Amino acid sequence: MTGLEKKRELEAILYKEVLPLIDRDYVLYGLPYYNNVGDTLIWNGEIELLKKAPHKCRGVCAWDKYPKNSLPDDIMILVTGGGYFGDLWRRAWQEVLDGLKPNKNHRIIIMPCSIFYEDAAIREQDSVYLAQFPDLTILVRDRASLDYANCYFKNKVILVPDMAFCMNEDYLRQMSSRSPQKEALFFARKDKEKSTKTFNIPEKNYDTHDWLPMEKLLPGELHFNRCMGYAWRIGKISKNWQKKLEHYLYRKLYRKHMTDTGTAQLANYKRIYTTRLHAMILAVMLGRPVKFIDNSYGKISSYYETWLKDCDIVSPID
Repeated sequence: MTGLEKKRELEAILYKEVLPLIDRDYVLYGLPYYNNVGDTLIWNGEIELLKKAPHKCRGVCAWDKYPKNSLPDDIMILVTGGGYFGDLWRRAWQEVLDGLKPNKNHRIIIMPCSIFYEDAAIREQDSVYLAQFPDLTILVRDRASLDYANCYFKNKVILVPDMAFCMNEDYLRQMSSRSPQKEALFFARKDKEKSTKTFNIPEKNYDTHDWLPMEKLLPGELHFNRCMGYAWRIGKISKNWQKKLEHYLYRKLYRKHMTDTGTAQLANYKRIYTTRLHAMILAVMLGRPVKFIDNSYGKISSYYETWLKDCDIVSPID
């Protein structure tokens, strides 16, 4: 199966399984207003899927700016997906737990995520807490997370692919049509999820990078920062206008900058070796051959075994 065929297959599953869950107007919380391109790809996929929903978005918030007020009873909450469910990235997950507290009786969907805990006591604490939410559904994106959630959590759990597979196909075609200028990229994360395994990149010459926005400040982000300065000035007149303008700038400028930068980065290479899940996912959607090196707790291999094992262009590194 080719990368494009796989993208379409997984996208179809997401539309079939996730869209029916969105049965009323909603808010989209926990948006990635930071420089991790992978989480921006998730955001892109969520936006594309929600365009097909026959309901309206009534509000958004950043990952660390959850509103303190309760919502009207007829509004549901969507929490953007990712790899922070657990205690490894505890601050981000704690923001979710605290942010949902004012709306315990609302319909809540945690969009496709991976789950990982190191501390059983924290896991049990979170399980007891989430059991208080009568209409909360956890979408997980790999079978290891599915088994874990079914074992330790009492909420409804559904297995679906990562939301990035709903990204706009025309955009991906445009980017993938660029002729690669370089041979190979070793995509190496350097944070607490970095690989603990020993491995050899078979290429004699290759570049080593993480997501470029994580390595340096790029012109697109400088432009965004200048625009945010205007929003800050507007805040002297109206905090409400400032908030609306900031969300607009993150959606229209920041998201585009992160997406274009990360996609162009991978499209520029003939072959990819990666320790990041979304570099693997993006390489598949761009049609670039990719080999993966697992992260610290097996997230990438579990996703591969769940969804990508029959895709011709992706495999574990030997």
